Amino acid sequence: MNKSEDLQYLARALELAEKGEFSVYPNPKVGAILVKNGKIIGQGFHKSPGTPHAESIAIKEAGKRSEGSTLYVNLEPCFHHGKTPPCVDLIIKSKIKRVVMCNFDPNPLVNKKSISKLRKNGIKVTTGIHKNVAVALNREFYHYHQNNRPFITVKLGISLDGKISLNNGKSKWITSEESRKDVQIERALSSLILTTANTIRADNSVLNVRDSVILNKISKQPDIGIIDNKSQLSEKYKIFSILNRRIYMYSKTKNTNKFPKNVEVIDNLGSDNNVDRILKDLYKKGYYKIFVESGSGLVSSLFKYKLIDELLLYISPKILGNNSVPFSGLNGIKKLSQKINLKVNDIMPINNDLKVRLGK
Repeated sequence: MNKSEDLQYLARALELAEKGEFSVYPNPKVGAILVKNGKIIGQGFHKSPGTPHAESIAIKEAGKRSEGSTLYVNLEPCFHHGKTPPCVDLIIKSKIKRVVMCNFDPNPLVNKKSISKLRKNGIKVTTGIHKNVAVALNREFYHYHQNNRPFITVKLGISLDGKISLNNGKSKWITSEESRKDVQIERALSSLILTTANTIRADNSVLNVRDSVILNKISKQPDIGIIDNKSQLSEKYKIFSILNRRIYMYSKTKNTNKFPKNVEVIDNLGSDNNVDRILKDLYKKGYYKIFVESGSGLVSSLFKYKLIDELLLYISPKILGNNSVPFSGLNGIKKLSQKINLKVNDIMPINNDLKVRLGK
């Protein structure tokens, strides 16, 4: 057992796993490598739901050479039957002698069950190497299973003085074209985009991925969630013109408007903490990475109920003044002890803008 080799091969498995970032949802990103006598004999990554898992691809490539080899994988192999059979059974059948993984799978259908089964079948299992990197790679997946709610990223394009629009609602364009192109990537990496009827009505937003390079990487458009409490929207808005995605319309009253078949209208959510009810519904539907694009009304509610996991700001060096609309929508903070503390996780210049990623 060579620890430096374990580090090296697991790092390679993590690199492979990243290749599925645009297409793997709702599954986690997984890469696998089979090594025997110091040589890689098979490798693969999970590309999309229903396709072979990383371990299966690596084992198929290695063939009979799998016997006596070491499998390196960033996540605990699956234990349950889904669209594909359990990888843990294939590993045992292939007579692999050792499995080295970064971390366990937080999904209760798998959670440490595969590790136990491998050991019971005489296979050595090593865990914990590159653990933090592996958890970060699938952070939303871990968050979903460990916190029983989706991971929420709120995206905002703001001026230097923290404004998202003029007082009359005009906001085109505060940030640069390059920043808006970068947003296409963030959308593509999300499972669902959450917005409001007011946002759609303001600029007839489509909220889709349009960049041709990114479109070639994704299997489908991100699904959409719309909070339309007053049932203001109808099929005339452009957001309903894209049919290869699910759209969930959340309202407090019965919506009698007609929509395409891909639209599900969910009525009577009630008025008490409406946002929390919606997120619980999306959690039950299996969405674990939600990208919020809206005005300050929804943002303030998410702040109020402490539901924001990540704040993604595209900051343009412009001043819009006191009468313009602030991004947080918050009122009533009168003492510094009431402030909301965030941690800067990343800063990246985009043209003349700054992309700032903040977390708790």
